[in-house]
Amino acid sequence: MKLGEIAELIEGELFGDGNFEVFSISSIEKPKNRSLVFCQEIKDLERLRALDVAIVVSEKVDFPNYIKVKNVRLALAKYLQSQYPERHPTGICEKAYIEEGVQIGKDVYIGPFVYIGKNAIIEDGVKIYPFCYIGEGVKVGKNSILFSGVHIYPNCQIGEGVRIHSGSVIGGDGFGYYVGEEGIIKLNHIGKVVIEDFVEIGANTCIDRALIDETRIGKHTKIDNLVQIGHNCYVGEENLIVSQVGLSGSVKTGRRVILAGQVGVADHVEIGDKAIVSAKAGVSKDLEGGKVYGGGIPAMEWSKWKRLYAYITRIPELFKEKRHENKNSP
Repeated sequence: MKLGEIAELIEGELFGDGNFEVFSISSIEKPKNRSLVFCQEIKDLERLRALDVAIVVSEKVDFPNYIKVKNVRLALAKYLQSQYPERHPTGICEKAYIEEGVQIGKDVYIGPFVYIGKNAIIEDGVKIYPFCYIGEGVKVGKNSILFSGVHIYPNCQIGEGVRIHSGSVIGGDGFGYYVGEEGIIKLNHIGKVVIEDFVEIGANTCIDRALIDETRIGKHTKIDNLVQIGHNCYVGEENLIVSQVGLSGSVKTGRRVILAGQVGVADHVEIGDKAIVSAKAGVSKDLEGGKVYGGGIPAMEWSKWKRLYAYITRIPELFKEKRHENKNSP
C-alpha cells in the first residue's frame, strides 16, 4: 500500500514520498524494511533510521517518509480495522445441538458442539464458536461474537455488537446465602444479566445473575480477563475494568469509570462518573466522581495519598531525630 493512500486512510498529513510502498506493519521493537511503524515515542526514532521504513508520529520530525497525525494510537486502530479486519465463518454445524423454538437470524455461525436451549433468540450476524452453552430464553443481539467455551445461563440478554471471549460465564448464581443458627441456606437467584450493546468481555470473566432483578453492564464498557462482577451490580457506560478486578454485590459505577488491575470494591458501593481507581486499591465506601483514588486499603483520593506517603517515608528519619534529642537532653 502506498504511503499517500495510508495518509488518507488514517486522516494524517503526509511528509515525503507518497508513492513509497509498504508491505506490512511492524512494531517499534522489531521493525522490518518496507513496513509501517506507529511510533508513539519520538525517542524511538533513532533505532529506525538505518531501516527503509515509513512511520506514523504525532509531531513533525526529521525522517524521510512519515505521516503526522493527532493521535498515533487512534491512527493505529483505524489502520488495523481497515487492513486486518476480523473474518468469521457462517453456517450451522450439524454437530451443534439446537432445542425447539430457537429463532436464528441470517449470516449466523454456530460451530460444532454448541448447545442452544429452548426459545433462545440468535439475531443476524451472530457468531457462536465451538463448545459454547446458550441457555433457555437467552437473546443474543446482532453481530455479537461468542468465542469458544462461553457459557450463558438461561434468560440472560446479550446486546448488539458484543464480544465475549473464551471461558467467560454470564449469569451464574450470585454468592448469596442466609447464614444463621439454621446453617448456611442458599438464596436461589432468579434474576438475570443484561449486557448492553458493544460491550467486550475478556476471557474467564464471570458476571453473576441478580438475586431478583438484573445485573447490568452498560454500553461500550470494556472488561478485561479474569474479572468478577457480583450479583445486582450496575456497571455504567464506557467503563474500563482491568484484569483481576472484583466487584461485590450491588456495586454501582457511573459513566467512564476506570478500575485498574486488582481493584476490589465492597458491596453496595457507588463510584461516580469519570472516577479512576489505581491498581490494588480497596474501595470500601462511595467515591465521588471525577477524581483519582488509590493508596491501597481503603482507597483514598490520590493527591491525599501522595502527601500521606511522603510523611510515611519520613517516619524512620523522625524516630532517629527523636532518639538523638532524647540522648542529648539533660
